[in-house]
Amino acid sequence: MENTKEDALFRARSPRSCVRLGCQLYLSNFRRLAKATCLPAAVFAIAYSVLATIMVIQFPRLNITSMVNPETAYQHLSDYIALAVVALSAIVVGGLAEVGSYGTTFKMLDEHRATGAIAHQCRWLYVSRRWSWRCFKGALSSLAVALLLAVVCGMAVAGIAVGINKMGGQELLGNAFVVALSAVVTLFIITPLLYMFTSYMLNDKQAYWPHAFRSFSIGMRHFGLLFVATLITVVFAGIVAIVISMPAVIVGLANAVANTGLLYGDPLGMPSYITLLTAIAMAFAGFVALMCRCLVMFVFYFAYGSICALEEEKKKFNSETQNP
Repeated sequence: MENTKEDALFRARSPRSCVRLGCQLYLSNFRRLAKATCLPAAVFAIAYSVLATIMVIQFPRLNITSMVNPETAYQHLSDYIALAVVALSAIVVGGLAEVGSYGTTFKMLDEHRATGAIAHQCRWLYVSRRWSWRCFKGALSSLAVALLLAVVCGMAVAGIAVGINKMGGQELLGNAFVVALSAVVTLFIITPLLYMFTSYMLNDKQAYWPHAFRSFSIGMRHFGLLFVATLITVVFAGIVAIVISMPAVIVGLANAVANTGLLYGDPLGMPSYITLLTAIAMAFAGFVALMCRCLVMFVFYFAYGSICALEEEKKKFNSETQNP
């Protein structure tokens, strides 16, 4: 995809334009992206399949067995521990594989930023250790900032709720409302982290923490662009992932209904190959979910370029105003 005036990175755009161009770049390079990320995406799909199969089949059946025969529940303790260890391992491995996929995605976007196109030659079974490590550091740092902001927002909302309840003389704001409001406020506050993370990934020589406050303040100034673009992309990618992963959803619901029926004495009624079928369906769902999340990176890419262009225009305007 050659770089034209319309898809040049550093150009002021609306959120809708960022989403449209991000989707166009993603779709025109989907085969290259799938080939470049095939190894980490396959590992993620397997880890996702293992975790989902445990949650959909193994844990429910073990719980039902323990509830039906509570006197023998302690005998299943080793089974619970084994499943928990496998599930935790799948989460760790899947998380690292997801980071590797995002690192490769940003490597491709950085190439597009530098040359105006994404190279055709992509190797199978390839993982960029440098980009994966940078993505891991950026994601971990962003997560730390998000947790800090979540704690601050939670304490602030809780303090306001306590004050309102004391002034009212009764519990006007319940705990559930406080938790829900804290979550909503946190989601709004952490939106600038999207710019921080993208800026860090697309600037090789930029360290995360020395530029954290400046990047956050820039992201906050362009909160509307980031929030609207993210909302549209997440909703769109989520709907696409659900529709394409419908077989996995159906298999998961079938397992849930069958396991619930066991509590009422009904036979399981599931074929012997249900575990294998569930594992395959969940692996496909995991791959689709990861590919849809990669789309978000493409939209962030153009949102980052738009913010940089707006900031440059602002700097130029201030310079011309101060020095006519």
